[in-house]
Amino acid sequence: MYGPGGAVRGCVERTSVPGMHSARESGTLAGSRMADQSHSHDAPDGADETPGTPRRVLFLDQGFLKNRKGKPIHGVELFRLLLLPQLLELGVECTVWFDPSWRETVRERLGEHALLRVRTTPGLGGTLTNALWAVGAERASYDTVVFGDARRGMIPAMQLCSTRRLGEESLVFAHRRPHPRLLKLTRKLDYRVLAVSEFVAERFRKVGRAVDVYYGLPNAQQFFPRDFPRDESGSTKDGVINFCLLGRLPNISKGHELAIEAYRSLDPVVRERCRLHLASFIGPTDLGIPGIITHEWIASGDVPEFLRSMHVMLTLSSNETFSQAIVQGMLTGLPIIATPHPVFVEKLDTGGGVIVDRNAEAISAAMARLAGDAEMRREMGRIARETALERYVWDTGRFVREHLFRGSR
Repeated sequence: MYGPGGAVRGCVERTSVPGMHSARESGTLAGSRMADQSHSHDAPDGADETPGTPRRVLFLDQGFLKNRKGKPIHGVELFRLLLLPQLLELGVECTVWFDPSWRETVRERLGEHALLRVRTTPGLGGTLTNALWAVGAERASYDTVVFGDARRGMIPAMQLCSTRRLGEESLVFAHRRPHPRLLKLTRKLDYRVLAVSEFVAERFRKVGRAVDVYYGLPNAQQFFPRDFPRDESGSTKDGVINFCLLGRLPNISKGHELAIEAYRSLDPVVRERCRLHLASFIGPTDLGIPGIITHEWIASGDVPEFLRSMHVMLTLSSNETFSQAIVQGMLTGLPIIATPHPVFVEKLDTGGGVIVDRNAEAISAAMARLAGDAEMRREMGRIARETALERYVWDTGRFVREHLFRGSR
C-alpha cells in the first residue's frame, strides 16, 4: 500500500499514562493530570543545553492523531512522512505523536534514528482527545512546537500547549483554509503561521495575521519526464494518447465524473485513439466504459512511473488548497488541463497548461486540441516542468532556516 520513501532509523515508543480521565474533562485539568502521570523518555527536566545540543521539535499533526487503519496514506500525511527523515538528517531532534493505528506505517516508513522520538497515544477516538493527551503527557520543552494541518479539533491542545509553555515558539503549518475559531486563536496566542498556498494565506491576512507561504514536494527528484517516440500524427508509437486524473477516488470533488463525461463527449474518431486513466481508487473499480481505465490504489513510490506513461494531466478538483498531484504532473513534464481554481491558476500562469471552464464541453475541447498537437504538448510540458522546478521543489534546509526556528535560539 505504501511506497518507499527515505527510511531512517528511530525508536518507537508507547507512552503509557495510567489513570486517564474522561475526555469530557476540561483541557487544563486533564492535561495537568496526564502530565503528572506520564513517563518521559527525554532528558530530565532542567537539563542544561549546550551549543552542540540538537534543536528539538514537537510535532502534533492532525492526520497522525486520527485512526488511519485500512486507509491509504496520501497528501499531507505522506508529505510529513517524507519530511521527517530529512529533518533528522539535518540534526533536528523530532518528537512525533501518533494514534496507535499508525504503528506499522511508522516502523515501515521511519525505522530507527537516534534523534527520532515516536510516541503513541492510547487511541482515544480522534484528534481532539489524542492531541490533548499528547500535550498533557509531555514533560520536555522544545525549541518549536509544530501544529500540522491544524483544524478545530486541535484547538484545545493548542491552548493547553500555550498554558504549559512547551515550546519557545509555536508554528501553525496551515494546509487548508482556517476555521474562524482557529483564526481567532492564532491571533490571540500570536502563533506564527506557514501556509501552503496564497489561497490558504488569504483568509489569515484578511484578519490582519502575518503569514508566510512555502510548500512543495520533498521527493521532487523522483518526478522527471520520459520522452515518448512520436509518429507524424502526433501520437505515441501505438497511436494512443493517455490522459490521466490523479487523486484519492472516488471523491466527487476531484472531478472524475466530469472527466468521464468530457471523454465520452470527444468526437468518436478522436476518442478512438485516446485513453482516460482514473487513478487511484481505494478499492477495485470497473466502470465498464471502453477507453476508460481505472486504477486501484497506486503506491506513492509507483506514482512517478505511472505519470511517465501519461501524456496529459487533468486537474478538475473543486476543493484544493495546494494540489500535490498537479505539481507531480508538472515535474513529469505533462501539460495540464485545469479548471479555474485559484491553486491551479497560480501554477499555470506561465503557460504550462490551459485553464478551462468547469464543464464537460470545455474540458473535452481542450482534450481534443492537445490530443492532436504533439508540439503543443511538448512545449506546455516543458514550461510546466520549469515552473515546478522553480517554485514547488521543497527544500528542508530552507524550511529549517527560514520557518522552523526563525524566532528561537
